[in-house]
Amino acid sequence: MLLTVRKNSDFYAKIDLTDLDDNKIILDDGDELVFSVKKSLVSNSPVVIRKSFHDYDRLDGSYPFKLTADETNIQAGIYFYDIALKCSDGDFFHITMPDQFVIRETVARKD
Repeated sequence: MLLTVRKNSDFYAKIDLTDLDDNKIILDDGDELVFSVKKSLVSNSPVVIRKSFHDYDRLDGSYPFKLTADETNIQAGIYFYDIALKCSDGDFFHITMPDQFVIRETVARKD
């Protein structure tokens, strides 16, 4: 899923985790979701954003996360992101396929 973010702006998203039978998955203590952004899919490309989150929203059964304005204050352009599950026992699973993460310039500024 393509994600588009305004440069130097807060960004909010929610992740729904379900099993093959469409049942909600609740992470165990110590598990976390890891959102990573790179300029290129080449393996040695540096990660420009890495955000871990694990709070569960019981009202809608999702895992919300936020990128701050400081975290999105990177050069405008096309990047790539994915989301992985890092388990407390050391297991690591990619739960999304890499997709585009676009940072757009803004016209109006708060300063």
